[in-house]
Amino acid sequence: MLLSASLAWSNTTLEEVTVTAQRNLLGQSLDAGNTVLTVTDRNQVSLNRTVGDWIERLPGVSLNGQGGLYQSYSLRGFSRWRVRTEVDGVPIITDRRAGNSASFLPPELLQQTDVSLGPASSLYGSGAMGGVVSLETPRQVRSHLTMSGQSNDNGFATTAGFGYDQLGAIASYRQADNATDAHGNTLNTGYQQFGAAFKGNAERDGLRFTGTWIPSYGEDIGKSNAESPDTSVSEYPEELHSVLKFQVEREGQWLGQLYHHFQDWQSRTERVGVRTNLTDYRGHTVGGLFYSQTQFLSGNGRYGVEWLGRRGVSIHDREYSSEDELVAVSHTIDGDADSLGAFVDQHWLLGPLSVGGGLRYDHIQQSDRDREREDGHVTGNATLSWHANEAWQLSAEVGSAFRFPSLTELYFNGVTPRGDTLGNPKLKPEQSEGLQLAARFRQGDFGVSLSTYYNSLENYIERYSISPTLRSYRNIEDAAIWGYEASLDWGSEGPWQHVISYQWQQGEDSDGNWLADLNPPALRYLLTWEHSRVRVSSDLLYRLSRDEIGAGEQPLEKALVWNASGRYALTSGIDLELYVTNLLDEYYLGTADEDAAYQPGRTVGLRFRWRDS
Repeated sequence: MLLSASLAWSNTTLEEVTVTAQRNLLGQSLDAGNTVLTVTDRNQVSLNRTVGDWIERLPGVSLNGQGGLYQSYSLRGFSRWRVRTEVDGVPIITDRRAGNSASFLPPELLQQTDVSLGPASSLYGSGAMGGVVSLETPRQVRSHLTMSGQSNDNGFATTAGFGYDQLGAIASYRQADNATDAHGNTLNTGYQQFGAAFKGNAERDGLRFTGTWIPSYGEDIGKSNAESPDTSVSEYPEELHSVLKFQVEREGQWLGQLYHHFQDWQSRTERVGVRTNLTDYRGHTVGGLFYSQTQFLSGNGRYGVEWLGRRGVSIHDREYSSEDELVAVSHTIDGDADSLGAFVDQHWLLGPLSVGGGLRYDHIQQSDRDREREDGHVTGNATLSWHANEAWQLSAEVGSAFRFPSLTELYFNGVTPRGDTLGNPKLKPEQSEGLQLAARFRQGDFGVSLSTYYNSLENYIERYSISPTLRSYRNIEDAAIWGYEASLDWGSEGPWQHVISYQWQQGEDSDGNWLADLNPPALRYLLTWEHSRVRVSSDLLYRLSRDEIGAGEQPLEKALVWNASGRYALTSGIDLELYVTNLLDEYYLGTADEDAAYQPGRTVGLRFRWRDS
C-alpha cells in the first residue's frame, strides 16, 4: 500500500545492510523519510539469542543492559521504553526495568527485522523517540526444517514450518545450558523456550483479511549479571506470551487492525544468604489502528487513528527469608492505561525534490489503584530530500517526539534482579527535538553514506542510585545526544561483497554528565563471498575503549570480536552451515552496564536446513 521511500534508490544486492522502504503500514515514509536498515535470517552471523544480536551489527545500534536471553538494545543512544518494538505490527510493551524487547520470540521464527532511525519516527507517538524495531515472521510460510547445535552452552534448536495454500505454521523449540566466558567463568544464561506462529489470509470482494497468532513459553531463563553466583542469582522460572492480530485492508485505500498481547511471567531473585524474592507479572496490551490514504494537492499521504490500551497490569511480590520462610507479600502495581492518537502525513514530489511532513496528537490516561494521571502531546516532523543526480541524494529531517513515563517508572516499588526499585509518580513526560542530515552516493556497485544527527532533550528520565541497593527515576531538565554514522560498501554485483561502517556518539546533560546507554565508538567490517554452492560470511567488530560513562555504568575496554560462518548447499533445498561466534575468544563486556557480565567465549555450531523447493 505504501509507495516506495526516497531512500529506495540506494537499494543494493548487499544483504548485510540494506536501505529499503518501510514495510510497516504505519511507516514514516511514503516517498520520503526515515532511514530503514534491514537484517534477514539469511545473513545473520553473530550470536543468535534474540533480535538484539541481529540488529547490533547495524550502524547506530548497540546492545545495552546486562546480558543473556534478555539482552536489550539501544538505537542512537535511546533505549528502554524510548524504542518502539513491534512483532508483525503489534507493539510489544513490557514492564521490565530494562525496557521493551521481544526476547520471548525465538529468532528462528523471524524472516527479517527492520530498524527505523530518524526524527520522523514521531509519527508512532509515545515510545518511539529513538526509532522503531519491526520484527517480521514470514508472510508466506514454506515447508521447512532447521536443526542446530553448538558448543559452550550445549545449545540446540529445532524449527519446523508447514505451508498450504493461504495457511501456514512455524514452531520452534530451543534450549541451552549456562555458557562460559573466555576465561572459563560460568554465565547464568541457560534457558528453555518454545515459540510458534500461525498465519492465515483470505481475499473476498476486494478485501484482504489476515490473521496471526504467536504463542511463546519459556522456563528456567537465567539472568546474566556480574553478581552471579556469589552475591545475587536471578532467573525467570516461567514466561508465557500470546500475540494475536486480525487485519483487513482494501489495497491502496484503507487498513484496519485489532491486536492483543498477553504476558504472564515470574522472576526469582536470590540475595545469597539474605533473602529471596518472587515477583509475578501479568498484563494485557490491546489496541487497534485505522488509516486511510489520501491525495491532497497532488501529494500522497494518509490520516488515521490509533488506540493503545493496557489492561490488568499486575505485579505481586513475595519475599522469603534465607531459611525459606515467607516474610512479606506486596501488590506493587495494579494499573491500566489508555492512549488515543490521531495522525496525518503527506508527501509531494517536485521534480528532484521530495517534501513531506506529518502531525500527531496523543492523549493518555494512566492509573494505579487510587492514583491517576492524564496528559496530551502534539508532535510533528518535516522531511526534504534532493536527488542532485542519479548518483547523489541529500536529505534533511526535523521532528519533535515525546514519551509518557511507563507504569513501572511511575508506580513500581519492589525488588528486581538489579535490586530494589522505587517508582516516582511525579515524573514528567520526556520531550525531544531532533535534526538529521544525510548524504548518499551510489555508482554501480559502489556506495557511500553519511548521517549526522542532533537531539535536544527535555525532562529526560534517568534511572539513578539512591544507595548501593536502591534505585529510582528522576527527570533531567536539559540534555542532548549527537553523533554520526558512516558506511562504505562495494562488490554487490560480484561474488565478493564488502561493507565497512563506523559509529560515534556523545550525550550529556546541561552539567556535562554523560547519559547512559550510548552507542560506543565502533568500526565494523562485513564480508560475504558467494560462489556456486558455497557462501562464506564474516563479521569483524573493533570496538574502541570508552572511559566516559553515565549513571549506573562502567568504563569499556577495547575489544576485537570476530564471528564467521560457512554454508554449503548439498542440493537446491538442503544446506549445511558451520558457524563460529567470538572466534578469537575475546574476553569482553557486551555493554557498559555496571551489572553486565562478560559475553560468551568461543562457540562453534552446526546448522542443517531443508526447504521445500
